[in-house]
Amino acid sequence: MEPQLQGPIVPPEMLRQRPKKSWLLPAATGFAIGAVTGLVIGLSVTDGSETLSDAQDRGLNQDIINQAVETCGIDPDGYTVLDDGSAIELDTEGEDFLDSGTSNVVAYYCMLNELGVPEVTQQKMDRTRALDGTQSDTWDSLQASWSYHPDTGVNVLIEGAK
Repeated sequence: MEPQLQGPIVPPEMLRQRPKKSWLLPAATGFAIGAVTGLVIGLSVTDGSETLSDAQDRGLNQDIINQAVETCGIDPDGYTVLDDGSAIELDTEGEDFLDSGTSNVVAYYCMLNELGVPEVTQQKMDRTRALDGTQSDTWDSLQASWSYHPDTGVNVLIEGAK
């Protein structure tokens, strides 16, 4: 009669116990390095001045607009500041030869980004047709309304939400 084996057959080299590796020291070291790096980067980015999102919590203002214009280099035909800086109109050039507005599309999109217009709202703007009329969207404490026509381009009004 043959002996019956129970359970899996394990080769002898696998029967010896392996020393356990400690994961606590590497994890704590990685956490400490990450925390210090985050703190250093955070302090270098913020200099104690008001951030764009802080300012937007109270609405749009002239400082935000000036910063966006300086960063993006949009030409004066591409924007109009309204109500002492509490609103701005962006205008792109249309096909009509008499139409004003910026032909610098990169500066236009830069302005949208600098003014904090969410990507989803920018996608809505890009998908607007002349037949759609004036569209609008609200985020944080701001709102935008826009329209598009091939002759006049895109006109966007950004202001504090009501």
